[in-house]
Amino acid sequence: MWYYQSKKDDSEVIDKLTQLAESYPTRGFDEYYYKIRREGLKWNRKRVLRVYRDMKLSLRRKHKKRLVKRVKQPLETPSVLNECWSMDFMSDALT
Repeated sequence: MWYYQSKKDDSEVIDKLTQLAESYPTRGFDEYYYKIRREGLKWNRKRVLRVYRDMKLSLRRKHKKRLVKRVKQPLETPSVLNECWSMDFMSDALT
């Protein structure tokens, strides 16, 4: 039986990605790919992404932190006519 054996030589892509990962460790795939394209290298996006994933360079996604739900209370209304509330922002106190 004969099976197809791919003749992929991704050594250039691997070298370039390792160089970018060393100089920009906190950046992700998109930034690496745009830098490669700006240099004039015409590698396919799927090829670069495949090599990027094979090299295990994927960064963990940062999710938004959920705020604790607060208990909603109705707004208080003034009990007397001409009653005025004010807030002092300098000392963070109610008067």
